[in-house]
Amino acid sequence: MKAKNDASCTPVAMIGIGAMFPRSPDLKGYWRLLFRAEDAVTEVPESHWSAKDYFDPDPKRQDHVYCSRGGFLSAVPFDPTEFGLPPAILEATDTSQLLGLITAKMALQDAGYGDGKVFDRNRTSVILGVTGTQELVVPLGARLGHPIWRRALEEAGVSAEKTDAVMEKIADSYVAWQENSFPGLLGNVV
Repeated sequence: MKAKNDASCTPVAMIGIGAMFPRSPDLKGYWRLLFRAEDAVTEVPESHWSAKDYFDPDPKRQDHVYCSRGGFLSAVPFDPTEFGLPPAILEATDTSQLLGLITAKMALQDAGYGDGKVFDRNRTSVILGVTGTQELVVPLGARLGHPIWRRALEEAGVSAEKTDAVMEKIADSYVAWQENSFPGLLGNVV
C-alpha cells in the first residue's frame, strides 16, 4: 500500500469540461437541447458525405449504410494561428485533432483558465477521449473510395458491367467493414 504523501497518489480534480454535440456547439447548448427534448438527429448534411454515394436500403450491402440520418456536428470555425499552427498544415491534420484543440480550450475556459489567466501549466492537463490510428484504418478507409473509383471508370467510358466487376475486384482486396470495426476506430472528443 502506498503512503498518502507518495507522488503517485496526488489527488486529481476535474474542474472544466469542453464538448460539442450535434445542434449544440457546447455543453450548455447540449443541456438546453435535452431540456427542450429537441431531436438533434438530421439527414446527412451535404458537407459531410453523399447519401447518394453511400446509402442503400439493403443493410447487407457492403461499404454502404442503410440509414441517411444521424447526429452531425455543424461547421466549427477554426483559426489555426490562435493555436500557433501554420495554416499550411491543416490539410494533413485530422479534424478530430483540431476539434480536440477547440474542446481543450473550452475545458480550460470552463475551469476559469481562459483569457490570458496565468496558471501553473505544469500542473494542468486536458484529457481527450479520442482513438488513435489502428492498423485497419487504411484498408477500411480505402474501401470507402468506391464512389471515386466508379466515377473514374464511368468517365473513362468503361461499361456498367465492367465497372461493377472492377469495383467488386478492388473491394475484395480490402478487409470488409462490419459492426465490430467501429468500436476501435470511432473517436469521441470529450
